[in-house]
Amino acid sequence: MSAGLAFKISHLQAMLLFALVISVAFGFLARRRPVDRVKYIVWSLFLFLLIGVGIGWAMYPFSR
Repeated sequence: MSAGLAFKISHLQAMLLFALVISVAFGFLARRRPVDRVKYIVWSLFLFLLIGVGIGWAMYPFSR
């Protein structure tokens, strides 16, 4: 594999990508109207990120 084709992302970027993809999927599966979908996507994205950062913060003391 060529060094130019490497795809490296940080843990934070991976969490953001995961949260975005899953929130969009949930929004399209759960709601019918476009306005409701957007609200649901934004709300679930916010909750995914909040919970992810909260779990990371709670685990921080155990990383040493």
